[in-house]
Amino acid sequence: MTLPLDLHLHHRPWAVFSHDRRYRYKLTRDWNAELPRMGIVGHNPSTAGEHRNDRTVCRLIDFAKRFGHGGFDLYNLYAGVSTDPKLLNLLRDPIGPDNDDHLAQLADEHDFILLAWGGYADPHRARTVTARLWHAVEPRGGTLATLGWTSSNQPRHPLYLASTTALQSLTATPHHDYADIDDRWSQLIADTDLDAPTHVRRAG
Repeated sequence: MTLPLDLHLHHRPWAVFSHDRRYRYKLTRDWNAELPRMGIVGHNPSTAGEHRNDRTVCRLIDFAKRFGHGGFDLYNLYAGVSTDPKLLNLLRDPIGPDNDDHLAQLADEHDFILLAWGGYADPHRARTVTARLWHAVEPRGGTLATLGWTSSNQPRHPLYLASTTALQSLTATPHHDYADIDDRWSQLIADTDLDAPTHVRRAG
């Protein structure tokens, strides 16, 4: 008998939880060490852990394989574990005390980062995290990507998207003022709380 959400990978599964397991800061999945790995930022953790995939993680594995990657590190805007993102506000600290440190690690280790948190995110939190990621990867010529946009101009969640969904990317280009990028990217990377590079502030 097969359990579709159980983990069937041949490489190391790994997850970083808080000691009380109320927060999951990082989830790693590897299947091909010869291919590049990608970073992903979702909304919040659900039931996936060291030895189990939930539906979202299974879907992300499918997309990552199609995009030519051999694994990923999954982080989240909110580290609070919940099967219902609408109930995160019941937590005293839905973001998690160490989550921003882990997101900084993501920005240091990955030059390609997929944003995939859907429409439930607080817009200010989404902008803050995206701007920090962009601020980190832009000098290295890195890329942020989405699987399209929600009606509220947030990156779409992967769960119910067609397997043929195309990436929409923002890649840093030397000596470019980014004035012609999609306005949704301009809004997402423009966090006025950060001292972003001048050419990013001019975007859009």
